[in-house]
Formats: sequence, C-alpha cells, structure tokens
Amino acid sequence: MENRVVEYYKNYDEDGRLKRHKFEYLTTVEYFNKVLKPGSKILDACAGTGIYSFYLAEQGHKVTSCDLVPHNVELMKKHEKSTLLEGIQVANVLDLSRFGDESFDVVLCMGALYHLGEEERLRTVQECKRLLKPGGVLVLSYINRFAQFFVYIEEELKNIGDGIRIFQDKTDSIFTFTTPEEIEKLTSQCGIRKIHHIGQDGMMYALGKKMHEASEKSLEQLYQYHLTTCEEPSILGASVHGMYIGMK
Repeated sequence: MENRVVEYYKNYDEDGRLKRHKFEYLTTVEYFNKVLKPGSKILDACAGTGIYSFYLAEQGHKVTSCDLVPHNVELMKKHEKSTLLEGIQVANVLDLSRFGDESFDVVLCMGALYHLGEEERLRTVQECKRLLKPGGVLVLSYINRFAQFFVYIEEELKNIGDGIRIFQDKTDSIFTFTTPEEIEKLTSQCGIRKIHHIGQDGMMYALGKKMHEASEKSLEQLYQYHLTTCEEPSILGASVHGMYIGMK
C-alpha cells in the first residue's frame, strides 16, 4: 500500500485541492486558532505539501513537518517559507521512533488515516500519543464512509453496485473510509479525550451544484452557518472530511 500511496501523491495537487475546497481549509484553521496554545511545539506528521505547517509557523508555532511522500517533502524544502519550519523530512506515521516520548505539545495526523486499515490506524494513534506531552493535543482527519458513498454515486445511480461494494469494503483500494463513531471508538481505546469532532466541509458536497452560481455574500452566510453546525452529531456523517481533536 505504501508504494501505491506514494505514487498517487506524486502527481496530486494538494494545495490546489484545499484552495478549491475552501470551507475545509478555513474550518481547520478556525479550530487551530481556537484550540492551540501560543508558541506550541507541533509535529505535522502528514504535512502533504505543507499548507497547514506554513500557516501554523506564521502564527508563531514551532513546527516540524513530515510526510510519507518524498515528492511532497521536496516541495516543502523548496518553498519560499521553508525556513520558518524547524525541520522537514520523510517519515511514516507508523514509525516515528526518531522522535522521543512526550516531545510535542501538538501532533497533527491529517492524512494517514485516509489510507490505513484498522490495525494500522490503532498503531498510528498510539504512536502519535507517545509523542505528546501530558495534556497535549492530537488532531486526526479522516474520510467519512457515509458521505463518500453519496459523492461516489453517479447520476441515475449508474454505479450503485460499485458504490455499495466500496461502502461495505471500506476502501476503493487507495483510500480507506471510516465513520465518526469508529474514530471515537479508536481514540477512546487509545486513551484520548475528545475536545471537538468536526465535519470540515459539512454539507458542502451535498449542496453541490447549488453553490456554483452563489454570490460571495451568500457563500459567506453559508460558511457562517457551517461553523455553527459543523459539530452537530446528527449531520457529522454528511461531511466527506472529518477532523477529530483530542487531548492526551
């Protein structure tokens, strides 16, 4: 699986994805600003091309950035803001032994769970927890199996059989999908206490075409509505991207 994931992201525009899916990015940084203490020592363990790493470093945090994909690491090293980071390196979240116990105030694991099976997810959360100081903050992101089913299905339900198979198998071979309940069970098993559980993009995918011709004013109103409802348990499963924030 590791090689397939690395190959996939070699040609993937992660920065562009987050710019297109603006609500996901804005919601994430909104909660970072709400939860993280000033000057935190942060490990961004699945940094991608560093969009969150650079943002947090600009806010005065001490950020070390890692990613599984060498191509992403090279892009971060070449970035004009690379000197803001404490370090940039290739790493796999399943083995972060290069970092000592209780080394960080915050660990971000925002991407690995997109691709790991249940046993590997458990190992990942345990490894991230090991790195956290007592009272430290763990941030996990995941892809929601309920919402992904809705997004995957084509007009007139043409691929409904494939959609049901992927929902039941929990994977499309590259990505692995989960549910809010499964994430909370996993973190509870690892001794992490929930602070916030958020739908990063909320109902945006469900609204789809209704947003395309919307005015900037209407989109801003929608975003404010989203912020007031993104932790509502009854609609959390409608968000393709979920984010769990917990404390050791």
